[in-house]
Amino acid sequence: MEIILNKEDFSNGIKIVEKVTSQKAIQPILSNILIETVSNDRIRFCATDLNLAINYKTNAEVVSNGAITLSAKKISEIVSRLSSSDISLKIEDETSNVKIKSGKTEFDLIGIPANEFPNVIEKVEETEFKTVVLNKNEFSKAIKQVIFAVSQQETQAVLTGVCFNIEQNILEMAATDGNRLTRVRKEISSTVEENLNFIVPAKTLQEVQRISSLVEDENITLKILKSKIIFEFANLTFQSRLIDGLYPKYQQLIPQSNDKIIVVDRAELINSIERVSVMVNDRTGALRFNFKQGQLEIMADTPEAGRSKDYIDIEYNFDDMLTAFNYKYVLDGLKNMDSKNIEIQISDVLAASIFKPEDENNDYICLIMPIKVQ
Repeated sequence: MEIILNKEDFSNGIKIVEKVTSQKAIQPILSNILIETVSNDRIRFCATDLNLAINYKTNAEVVSNGAITLSAKKISEIVSRLSSSDISLKIEDETSNVKIKSGKTEFDLIGIPANEFPNVIEKVEETEFKTVVLNKNEFSKAIKQVIFAVSQQETQAVLTGVCFNIEQNILEMAATDGNRLTRVRKEISSTVEENLNFIVPAKTLQEVQRISSLVEDENITLKILKSKIIFEFANLTFQSRLIDGLYPKYQQLIPQSNDKIIVVDRAELINSIERVSVMVNDRTGALRFNFKQGQLEIMADTPEAGRSKDYIDIEYNFDDMLTAFNYKYVLDGLKNMDSKNIEIQISDVLAASIFKPEDENNDYICLIMPIKVQ
């Protein structure tokens, strides 16, 4: 194999796929990127850790066909240090040694034969999957709004992913770790004939976010199979396993009758929480919220360090109410909203409370369980 390609195209191809390689794998091939020719002017980069797999195509001058796998770490370091705009990559006859040339610079890199690379991206017949087309930017935003609430406990496998529900032309995504719940709804251009329900690992969605920022496509296509999901752009295919299991019926956790509604400036609330949290108890993370007519008092104290208190103006016309929340949970939710004002919906000091943008109906909510006030 011999190819010549632009440094920018080479660097971009490596950048897109290298995060999927496994640097601590028992199999050395999983730390490598597969580079192979697909036509007389196209090559593809592939990487996998056996759970995730990615396939990216780009332009190149193909002098002779072939394939090789190279260390992701080494090829990335080499390409980033080359100064010339064109890079030549040639496999020496009947070996796995690759000569890389750019201007007056040469590298000899030892690869692993391509036939040892796992065949993880399979060709799937159209009858085997359901297709949904989404706007890339809106999908990326929806991921950001829910993903922080997934569980970090591997013992709760289904909670380490995001639950997808697609009915007709409505996409609903939700995540929970048992202490908080995030849910976003979006109207989409695709319409599905039958309801789709599946759980995507958080790591997969983080990678989709990263990839989305590197490609120019406007839309992303989801192909949903029984045990895996494929994300497609024009020149890129990304595949992941789905999480097997039943997701909790989170809709039942969302209160429908929180009668006390507080309206507050989002930026002011964030700033106030960040000031007061300097004195928060690290063990509980609890901030006390004392809602009074027209005013919110936020308090924190740590017996061995001291206490803090702050006041901000709010819209609230009910009886005084004292409750407490983990401040990190509240900040996570607030920082993923982009409206000027937010609503806090509460029914009781120990009941689940909803934080949501004031200017959206039920498109996005962050539900937080309160902490019992001592």
